[in-house]
Amino acid sequence: MSETDTHTRSRAALSLMAANVWRVSNVMVNRYLGRPPRYLPVILLFVTDRCNLRCRMCGVCEREGTQDTSGELTTDQYKAVITSAATRLGTSLASISGGEPLLRADIFEIIRFAVDAGISTHICTNGLLLNRERAERLRDAGIAAVSVSVDSPDASIHEYLRGSGTFQGAVDAIQLLRDTAPDIQVGINYLITRLNYRNMTDMVAYAERLGVQQIKFAPVHANLLHRLKAKSELDELYFAPEDLADLQREIDRLKERCRTTWLSTTSATFHDGIVSFYAQPRKFKCYAGYMVCAIGPAGQVAPCCDMDSPFSVQDRPLDVIWRDPAFHELRRRVDRCDVPCWDTTNTELSLRLQPRTLLRNLAANWRDLRFYSGTRGRRANKRENTHE
Repeated sequence: MSETDTHTRSRAALSLMAANVWRVSNVMVNRYLGRPPRYLPVILLFVTDRCNLRCRMCGVCEREGTQDTSGELTTDQYKAVITSAATRLGTSLASISGGEPLLRADIFEIIRFAVDAGISTHICTNGLLLNRERAERLRDAGIAAVSVSVDSPDASIHEYLRGSGTFQGAVDAIQLLRDTAPDIQVGINYLITRLNYRNMTDMVAYAERLGVQQIKFAPVHANLLHRLKAKSELDELYFAPEDLADLQREIDRLKERCRTTWLSTTSATFHDGIVSFYAQPRKFKCYAGYMVCAIGPAGQVAPCCDMDSPFSVQDRPLDVIWRDPAFHELRRRVDRCDVPCWDTTNTELSLRLQPRTLLRNLAANWRDLRFYSGTRGRRANKRENTHE
């Protein structure tokens, strides 16, 4: 990428930030007043429960009928959701996940429609289905960022968690994206478990060598998309009380290492709460249902994917649901929520918007904005270009 392109992308990120200042401010004020916000800055689209893997920690595959596509929203229904979000709710970011979203044949059409509507679009994938043709189609659709799950620089650990052959498949997907579509931002999602927590610092260095722009760390959990997983099946992955002192030492090492990297990564505030998540989870003012909402494969709309909801975009447009007083009752349930939660979407976003940490996280927020809007800093770009 030329220096002119880099400046252009940085200006685009600044423009995006400026456009969202009022919307985010409106959300923050209404969150503290307990009122419905006018805007919905971020939508989470869980486009399918189907997946080509059966990872040890994942609860999505425990759902009945996960290979059945008959209940999934159609392409036109997703276009209606995107139109409602973009034109009536001021949405600026869509994050697409599953299951494995690349199993949908129309995923590229959905992405292109969102991008054309002015929404920066990000997708989470395990990488195993990403070949050159799909990488080119993601590029041509205008995707801003792709996150690939990699749980250790040690292939044997990653493959114990996700299956044989998955490590090289994920690494190949990252390299393919860099070669085929260098303008796409590439990130790594790293799930912290008892099996890999001593690899976290090494993983930052490995991510730098791969030439990605982001790495996010999240502790293994039994809620959100994993809530249908039997707790007994997570015992070998979960941290016991006697593990926490050693986990804290590793988290402290990780924080120090993250201060020296050009990568966008999870905030120090988020890192500070990982150990207490397993001991005495911290309370925080959650922005689920205010800054973000989740839309399930069949169209269910909820403040968070850990919450059941009677609302569906198959019945009414998203903007009508968002402003419905009955939907606001679900937001009130967010205030009363006592489910331990420490994830890189609702928790991280909520922590960064707390007044006492907002200034502390300005640099991290800026790096994330550049990642999700498809821009990159000059320093990171130069480092990547010398990687070959």
